[in-house]
Amino acid sequence: MSLTGSVFSEENFRKMVEYAPIGILIIDHEKNWQFVNRKFCEITGYSREDLVGKTFLDITYPEDIENNLQLYNRMISGEIREYFYEKRYIRKDGRVIWVRLSVAGVWMDGKYSHMVVSVEDIDNSKQYQKAIESKNLELDRLFYKASHDLKAPVASLSGLCHLLSLEHEELRHDESFRHLERTIDYLKKQNELLLEVTRIYEWTPLISTTHLEQLVRNTAESLHVNGTPVRLTDLDVCIDTDPGLLAIAIRNILDNAIRYVRPGLKANIIVDYVTMPGAHKLTVSDQGTGIPRQEMDQIFSMFHKAHEQAGGSGMGLYIASKAIERLSGRITVASEEGDGSSFSIILPDRRARDFVN
Repeated sequence: MSLTGSVFSEENFRKMVEYAPIGILIIDHEKNWQFVNRKFCEITGYSREDLVGKTFLDITYPEDIENNLQLYNRMISGEIREYFYEKRYIRKDGRVIWVRLSVAGVWMDGKYSHMVVSVEDIDNSKQYQKAIESKNLELDRLFYKASHDLKAPVASLSGLCHLLSLEHEELRHDESFRHLERTIDYLKKQNELLLEVTRIYEWTPLISTTHLEQLVRNTAESLHVNGTPVRLTDLDVCIDTDPGLLAIAIRNILDNAIRYVRPGLKANIIVDYVTMPGAHKLTVSDQGTGIPRQEMDQIFSMFHKAHEQAGGSGMGLYIASKAIERLSGRITVASEEGDGSSFSIILPDRRARDFVN
């Protein structure tokens, strides 16, 4: 296809840029505006004349300047050639707005010349996100308070049952009483899991260099799975992560693998590691019962159980997914019913050149 027709004349190209539905900028090596289109003026409230003598930092929200400069300096040094960034502008009327930038550097004769930037107004979506986060924070506080307030009554009930069983030995053989003890024990465990969820929500990740093999071994030992074969492959590596959050996720995935072993078989678990572009991938594979296809979309939901007969709380995979989300990662799953499952934890490589927190 030829692009030399009249539609793609220089004049029409200029019009397309001028009337584009997103802001388009050209900024020289001194950070000055060389070109801004109409949409950018609409987004920021500044006219072209207003921007004369200003740099892009002059209308950047103060708290975003340092990160913005770091990315800019990495680009002009040639370390990166492009970056994507969300930041805030201060409009001419004083209102602070959120925008998403896509920035590409242009080099001429081997030297940095200028950058071309597209600017998208995301303020409405950011405000909506902020409102949702505020509501979620309120729910988290309510969630924590309810779980915390239940802790003492449940402990009292457990202690009372124990005293009754000591004072009345016949109760130890009473099925109704034993059912009551099991119910209280289940309630106690569920409440502990709910409290763990609230701790994860409030957890501020502390990133440190972590040896994966040692972390997985310690986690497996804490589950008392010494009788269960857990084969570790290529785990003799160190990554930068929060070991506490990662251990929570691994513990719950391992527990899930042991819980759903196929009847008549001994759990056989493989944990392996591979690198991905800009990421780490840790996979836990089992030979368990697998996950029914119709359940795949729900397995990370709170209280969801793919197999009721296996017991459990329905919280393990939910807790694992939330712990990994706090690390800016994700968990994927591949499974066939009756043929085991593989859960992959994918974490950002914080040492990668293109990693932006």
